[in-house]
Amino acid sequence: MFLRLVLASVVFLAFVPAQGTSSDAVGTFAIVNAKIITMDDRVPRADALVARGEWIVAVGTVEEVQPYIGAETKVIDAKGRLVVPGFNDSHSHFGGGSSGLRRLNLYGVDSLAKVLALVKEAVDQAEPGEWISGSRYDHTLWGEAWPTREDLDRVSPDNPVVLGRASGHSVWVNSLALKLSGVTKDTKDPRAGEIQRDPETGEATGILLESASGLVRRRGRGPRLTREERKQRQKDDLIAGFAHAAERGVTSVQTSSSLAEMKVVRELRDEGKLTVRWTGWLQLRQARWLHEQGVMTGQGDDWVRVGFLKGYIDGTLGDGTAAMFESFVDRKDFLGLPRMTQEEIDEAVVEADRLGFQMGIHAIGDKGVHMVLNAYEKAANVNGTKGRRHRVEHAQVIHKDDLRRFGKLGVVASMQPTHCTTDMRFAETRIGRLRCRTAYPWRSLLDGGARLAFGTDWSVEPLDPMRGVFSGVSRTNIQRMEPKTGWFPEQRLTMWETIHAYTLGSAYGEHRESVKGSLAPGRLCDLVMTDQDLFTIEPAKILETGVALTVVGGRVVYDASK
Repeated sequence: MFLRLVLASVVFLAFVPAQGTSSDAVGTFAIVNAKIITMDDRVPRADALVARGEWIVAVGTVEEVQPYIGAETKVIDAKGRLVVPGFNDSHSHFGGGSSGLRRLNLYGVDSLAKVLALVKEAVDQAEPGEWISGSRYDHTLWGEAWPTREDLDRVSPDNPVVLGRASGHSVWVNSLALKLSGVTKDTKDPRAGEIQRDPETGEATGILLESASGLVRRRGRGPRLTREERKQRQKDDLIAGFAHAAERGVTSVQTSSSLAEMKVVRELRDEGKLTVRWTGWLQLRQARWLHEQGVMTGQGDDWVRVGFLKGYIDGTLGDGTAAMFESFVDRKDFLGLPRMTQEEIDEAVVEADRLGFQMGIHAIGDKGVHMVLNAYEKAANVNGTKGRRHRVEHAQVIHKDDLRRFGKLGVVASMQPTHCTTDMRFAETRIGRLRCRTAYPWRSLLDGGARLAFGTDWSVEPLDPMRGVFSGVSRTNIQRMEPKTGWFPEQRLTMWETIHAYTLGSAYGEHRESVKGSLAPGRLCDLVMTDQDLFTIEPAKILETGVALTVVGGRVVYDASK
């Protein structure tokens, strides 16, 4: 494995950055008669644009770009439809989301009975003893009580079952899975993890929180694939993910990854099958090793690049494991499950910053966010560094005293709007209304000078940016369409601000605003045409808006008319 990782890093370092083209070249691709919102302050709106190869060479009126259109130029008449820069998902788990397209998907299933029925269907199709895997269940759709192993035992007594919660921070297993994993009433909780137990018997209930999820050991029957078969399945999954992204107007992703996975993605690019730009984040704990291998933030080309180093400070609000200053309302004397002390995160961040890496630390609770900001501030003071654009991933609950620290420290708030409109169902039950006033505080962060970068956290939430756009401008729950005026509506954003965070803001968050995130000469021709005008329709209509055309690098990768 070590040799394979070294080989992957050597191949990866051989990438050659792409070069732009001169602005006087005749275009190979053009869109005319469009309502183009460029996200470029010099020319905020336009009717047409022309690209040569991957790069835009002209933006303006149809008359102004006409000299750049030649006989061989592919011209698309937008017929007045809206065109915006391609959506750049600033935080996703693309490989897992792609493989999840073929697995038991429990997203949005709104009752325990329905979940169990789907599990039983999977059991009926499986061999005896084969592991049943699924993901994205959300017990808060059924009520506040966690499900138990006995629930799963009723539909799967002879097949081990492991179901990941939508957050990705806990699993729900049946009795056989616990037995095969060696989890008993005597098993101790791992650090930063918790085995939920019956208060009377002390036996595991079947819910394993945070690091306790790693206690599951999958043994038993299952398909045995060769190395080449596993690689081909990975490629097939990724190709399905690329198509899924193109249909939703996603032209760039910033995603959890590895050097080995990025090698596979680059192979797909060489095969002409990559249709989304890939910035892969690596693990903070590997900072020193990566530096020794010569791997650094920003290496790669315009298609596949090394992103920030990812770390974790806490859990999630849905699982009740985020690091909080005060106890959870629904669990007295419990402050969450922080993964590191302040001293430990300071040490890790100062070292990675010294080595030249950008960082993005997962922090959801107000204490977790505070600890990460402290570490970034210390790194800047100790190392004398500026402009790293370190990030807080999620930044869901922020103490009021920390709101302006983002802007002051130059820290990017990498947030997912649909987390707000999903979590509002239970947030006040978890942490009370007062703390919710500074939960998902987009407006307060902008007013304090922070940069927002929006994404979805796919597969925790669907990849569709329209759900995020709706959430950003409405703060209304998508399933229940309430409250009508928005949850803490003072934190809502305008349509322009929301799309800006999803495009140029996300590009800024990966140090790429000079080449993408806006539609201007010298920028990559990554764009989306929608079938409704997001700037004029009522918010509810946003969820009905589809993508008519997706273009990546001047190449049409999705056309709804075909």
